[in-house]
Amino acid sequence: MLFTSVGKVIDKFTPSLGRSYRNFRDRNSFGVSRTTAYGFRLAGSPIFSGDTFEPDEVKLFLELLETHDVVIDIGANVGFYSCLAASRSKQTVAIEPFPRNLNFLLRNLSDNRFTDVEVFPLGLGRSPGLKHIYGFAELASFVPGWNSENEILFSTVPITTLDTIAVHRFKGKKLLIKIDVEGFELEVMGGSLETLDLEPRPTWLIEVLLNDKAVPGGINPQFGEIFELFWRSGYFCRSVEDGRKFVSQADVERWVANGAVEGDKSNFMFFVN
Repeated sequence: MLFTSVGKVIDKFTPSLGRSYRNFRDRNSFGVSRTTAYGFRLAGSPIFSGDTFEPDEVKLFLELLETHDVVIDIGANVGFYSCLAASRSKQTVAIEPFPRNLNFLLRNLSDNRFTDVEVFPLGLGRSPGLKHIYGFAELASFVPGWNSENEILFSTVPITTLDTIAVHRFKGKKLLIKIDVEGFELEVMGGSLETLDLEPRPTWLIEVLLNDKAVPGGINPQFGEIFELFWRSGYFCRSVEDGRKFVSQADVERWVANGAVEGDKSNFMFFVN
């Protein structure tokens, strides 16, 4: 998590001061563009710059780039994965609804001259419309109370479905779809049912939390439903962390019953052989 406890207290009791603090930080320390371990430059949190940022996820992502035609980066944030894909000359679609992150995303793509990346400045869900996205820093979410965000700190943004964006454009192409949407995964997948069945089948990299302090109430009640949706469509699952072990229905049922994922895994790959 990229928030500080001090920042959370400021947001809770003096939201306007919290917003001013983050604006100051974004213009100064976060506004500095740094060369990443992968050769491109990135403004935003310094955490993105080193080779210790999500090492398991990045390693797998780079491997999958070699066998996929198009990358769809859902919840692109400031653009780390979009820039990583573009730096490897992959057709890239970045989807980011949160205005603060979108500004960094556009700057980072422009600074690296990745001007052929397609950017959708909106969110994804089950159906088109408008929704509130809560928060002011990096981990904004459509889920009220996610990461204990103050619900008066929100932006209203448009949403559409992944099916609207992808189904008729990418038939016959192998898609690599990365989803990092802070608790809104099942809603995104509800608008992706036709994309699930595209041929060739896409590969999906999804962060899904079961028990975490970011989750309202501590436990994600939709955790098992996400896996079931993929299994019903004929997909297999591996964990991204913990040696890329296969994940079975029995594993997920046990995790849900115990209220915890063994090995503290939160990122999963869904694929068809």
